[in-house]
Amino acid sequence: MNKPLVSLLVRSMDRPTLFRALDSAANQTWPNIEIVVAAACGQRHQPLADNYRGRPLRFVVPDPDRRLPRPDAANACLDAATGEWLNFLDDDDELLPEHVESLLTAPRRADIRLLYSSARVHDAQGNLVGYSGRDGFHMQLYNQNRSQPVATIFHRSLIDEGARFDPTFPIYEDQDFFINCASRTEFQWVKTATCVWNGYIGDSGCGLGPNVESAEQHDLYYAKLRSKWAAVFERWKKLPQSLIYLGQQHLKGGDLKVALGCLEQALAEMPGDLNALNLCGMANYHNGDFARAIELLSAAERLVPGQPSIVENLRLARAAVG
Repeated sequence: MNKPLVSLLVRSMDRPTLFRALDSAANQTWPNIEIVVAAACGQRHQPLADNYRGRPLRFVVPDPDRRLPRPDAANACLDAATGEWLNFLDDDDELLPEHVESLLTAPRRADIRLLYSSARVHDAQGNLVGYSGRDGFHMQLYNQNRSQPVATIFHRSLIDEGARFDPTFPIYEDQDFFINCASRTEFQWVKTATCVWNGYIGDSGCGLGPNVESAEQHDLYYAKLRSKWAAVFERWKKLPQSLIYLGQQHLKGGDLKVALGCLEQALAEMPGDLNALNLCGMANYHNGDFARAIELLSAAERLVPGQPSIVENLRLARAAVG
């Protein structure tokens, strides 16, 4: 089997965790690896040799000396990388040994140019507190990233076509980049955990606990993100799975009219979809159309007899009519 070169891209602030990250890169079972480190803190970064534990390493130091914002450090990595596939690895995160192998040996369609796995989420003490990343669809990028950058490998052709990090995003630059990629390719989830996201440490503002941006910054840059990609989101929102997702979001927000519109349209296109039947049934229940709710929830229950949440939803709808 062909083993293409994979570039592991490290935006480094020369934190004490850097060598843990580099060790995780060197420990990959995939044989053809190069490591690219961009000195985001400038020339005060400790020097690095051109080889790390048998893996070629390219060390990129800004000239003239300056601190590189996160999007600029990411672009410096992209410019220096020579691999056919690329994967970011921040200096406070870790790859499990079979990360690259798991992603690149997973069965995939020929047109898939980005794959991602789940990431183990660790707290500041190194304890496992959950997982990040699951199967989904592009419209979710309107509200959140679909994967952690450390869990995501993408093909060089996306960069050749113009996917870059936008320097006007000091935060959410990763999400902006992955929306750019999503406008060019479908994503594929590989159902395994292959890396560690230490989301409670670092200073990106896009993590967990103390590593979270202010509400004002969140609102400012999400508005900018949604404005920049408005045409792309408009295209995605017409897809059936997107309609289900949007319907669910509006249902949670209490906007029943919009939720019903999305979910009834999704059902018209996918009449046997379990999620659409269940969500549309509950939207009708909350809207007071109990007969329609019972019709849809009964259809859902026939698909998965005895499924507890659907049985309970159907019980509520029937109880509402006595």
